[in-house]
Amino acid sequence: MTGFKRINITRYKIVIIISFLIFMFLYSKMVVVAAKNDYPYVIKVNRVHNTITVYEKDEKGEYSRPIKAMLCSVGTKSTPTPLGTYQTMAKYRWKALMGNVWGQYSTRIVRGILFHSVYYYNYADPSTLATKEFNKLGQAASHGCIRITVEDAKWIYDNCPIGTTVIIYDDKNSPGPLGKPEGIKLPSNVRWDPTDPDVNNPYYAKTPELIGIKDRTISWGEEIDLYKNVKAKSSVGSDITSKILVEGRVNPYKSGDYQITYRVTDSLGRMATQSMVVTVKEYPYKAVFDGANNQVVGKETKIDRTFALSGVNVYLIDKSLDTIEVFSNEKDKVQDAIKMNPDEVQVDIKEVKKDVYQITYQVSYGENESAMKVIQVYVDRTGPVFSGISERTLRPFEIPDRNWALEGVRVHDDFTRMKPDDIIVTIEGNPDGSYWITYEARDKAGNKTIESVVCRYDGVTHASFFLVHEFGFHFMKGRVRRYPQ
Repeated sequence: MTGFKRINITRYKIVIIISFLIFMFLYSKMVVVAAKNDYPYVIKVNRVHNTITVYEKDEKGEYSRPIKAMLCSVGTKSTPTPLGTYQTMAKYRWKALMGNVWGQYSTRIVRGILFHSVYYYNYADPSTLATKEFNKLGQAASHGCIRITVEDAKWIYDNCPIGTTVIIYDDKNSPGPLGKPEGIKLPSNVRWDPTDPDVNNPYYAKTPELIGIKDRTISWGEEIDLYKNVKAKSSVGSDITSKILVEGRVNPYKSGDYQITYRVTDSLGRMATQSMVVTVKEYPYKAVFDGANNQVVGKETKIDRTFALSGVNVYLIDKSLDTIEVFSNEKDKVQDAIKMNPDEVQVDIKEVKKDVYQITYQVSYGENESAMKVIQVYVDRTGPVFSGISERTLRPFEIPDRNWALEGVRVHDDFTRMKPDDIIVTIEGNPDGSYWITYEARDKAGNKTIESVVCRYDGVTHASFFLVHEFGFHFMKGRVRRYPQ
């Protein structure tokens, strides 16, 4: 009987315990169901894009307003994270995981599935991060848990109470309304999660570094590559040069100082800013006109832009150079000079008085610099004028030549300086023993003057002319000699 009673009492206790547990389970379920709508957030996990989006309530009390996106690693195909809707069940500051490793700030979702940091090899030692696994965030890599950074794991741990709804789903079309965050890539020697707020974390307070930024000076007109030799490293030492942004610009055609600001933001959202000054030197050249000189032209010349630029060049030479020395070489081999395009030369033509034109050349160059040259062009409509030409008498047996013909003869012109050497002399014998002497002169404008005169022998008859010829003198009837030959 005693044994029977003991068995009944034992069974009675077991029934009471089981009933209590069932009651507590159902009560807890009812609390979760009744309370989940009052929780501040709902967490949605998109397995396809390994992205978490946290939603808060809108004005209607619905969880439709996205406030935060997180990068994660869900389970691989062989150990997938289960789809479904769950309520978080428990939290752990450090939690043992599969493979004798540990996770920080873990929150249980269902059964053995948790939110937790990328794992560590040693318990409570945040300097033993599995760096290779950390760099996989953004792709499936776990045994079913949902790995996130320490910063994100701590945010869920601190802000999402037990019972928070977690929805795990697949959507290949969109990672979520806030997009997929950029992943953080750590060098292999970094063993801390840089988002970990641990006071001993050497990377938590670090910022990116800009390298190679220093003040520069360039010549006027010299192009500058603002990215040349400039590099950037992230808070954990990764190369993020491609993320550098430059604010400001340099006009190499305007002297002065230009401030250029460089900014770079790494995947942790940390920014570095640094500025430099680029100095553009003053314009080093001056303009000189070559071939733009006063001139005299003929009456057939058309005074227009084509004429004005014929033989005229404008060069830019160093301000420190002497213009005469630069142009001491042949004009088509000007040294140390930059030839300007004729299209850059402005030409203004005015007839200041009859047959006198003023041509003004002007160029603009450099930084608000200009140069001007003014010349006069004279239209010469009249030919040279002779003086001293007259009929002369030859002495017996005297043969006229150029020197004889030019005795006392002069030529002058309004614009061209002329001398006897500029006179062409033609001597032609006539049948009667006389000579035609013709004088011809042409000025630089192309105007020509011709004058002729007859010269005879004193007392020499026509018959005497033939007698002179028979004795071997050089001139004979019809023979012409032109000077210079």
